[in-house]
Amino acid sequence: MQIKLGKFDITLKKPSLRMAPNMALLTGIAMGVLAAIAQGFFNVQPPVGDGVCAVSHPANLINWLSNTVFGTEFTIHGIFIGVPVLTSVGFILGSTAASLKNKEFKFRRGPVRDSIFAFMLGFIIINFGLLWGSCPIRTTILASYGMIWSMLVLLAIVLGVIASCEYIKWKVRRM
Repeated sequence: MQIKLGKFDITLKKPSLRMAPNMALLTGIAMGVLAAIAQGFFNVQPPVGDGVCAVSHPANLINWLSNTVFGTEFTIHGIFIGVPVLTSVGFILGSTAASLKNKEFKFRRGPVRDSIFAFMLGFIIINFGLLWGSCPIRTTILASYGMIWSMLVLLAIVLGVIASCEYIKWKVRRM
């Protein structure tokens, strides 16, 4: 779209959602700088790192709902005591809206064996995440502070991602 303002021509480009080639690197640098700023200027020791987590946020939501409705006293991260954390609800609604918009939404029936295997692996991943009690973002921040357990958990996360990618590639090649 072109707009004429006197002797100036302004061309507006269509917005693009494509990621920059080094987005992971830039995100990591931004997280590190913001963590240092939070520590230096706001005396946060270490930065909480409660950004986006698909393990602890659903647990916090269920605990918050249980505490509010039934009067229980389950633990909740301090940042979410007053209001519920709706990240997991946003994941579901956002991904559903995106799949509907792109006409990709379909109910698919897969092999039962694969569904049971996926459920078992998901169950293990969630339980290890809850045992550790931290999301990968916070784990990375704690590892950068020199916490040995965080470094080991971060290594386990990296190895798990590599193993998962290799398994997916192996499954695709078999088809």
